[in-house]
Amino acid sequence: MTRLVAAVDIPKCEGRSITVRAGQELRVVAVDGPQAADLVAWNPDDVRESVSSWLTRHMSHNFGRARDIYTKLPAGRVMFTVLDERDGMLWLSPGRCNRLKYGDPEHPNCQDILAATIAPYGLSAFDVPEVLNVFMNPQLHEDGTYEFRASPVEPGDYFAMRAELDAVVVVSACPDDAPYNAGRPKPLRLEVWA
Repeated sequence: MTRLVAAVDIPKCEGRSITVRAGQELRVVAVDGPQAADLVAWNPDDVRESVSSWLTRHMSHNFGRARDIYTKLPAGRVMFTVLDERDGMLWLSPGRCNRLKYGDPEHPNCQDILAATIAPYGLSAFDVPEVLNVFMNPQLHEDGTYEFRASPVEPGDYFAMRAELDAVVVVSACPDDAPYNAGRPKPLRLEVWA
């Protein structure tokens, strides 16, 4: 039987961090329904080893589903095993919203939110790792374009992964009013179960 060992609430348009140990389950909870979670994670013993959406996509041969979440090369190790392989939960693109997207340097964005959240670890904006986009439901078209729809989650639903390595996890509750947020930013919650 598993029990909740740690939890962190993430207000809308903000970021928070949590540590998860190998063998524990990390849950990203959609507190109020569809809300993109821009997730970065790294090995606490070596910040150079961080999640790689690109390598995960390459190894899974898929833009929207994966069983194993890899760290970047040269390590290329499995950091997480996905326990929730429903469609519409992942977008395996390393990007995140930023000032350029909004054309406004004052608009909240995931790049700046993540940079501020990793700063206490001695990291800068240049150190923001590749992002694992959770609760993003991409629809790919034959001509190479794509669009997003709201992730198929209800309030309280969660995306779960088992940690295969110890990891520091940082998540931004995306401030966009896009379809993946069902038109408005909302809070998220991180939970660790063991």
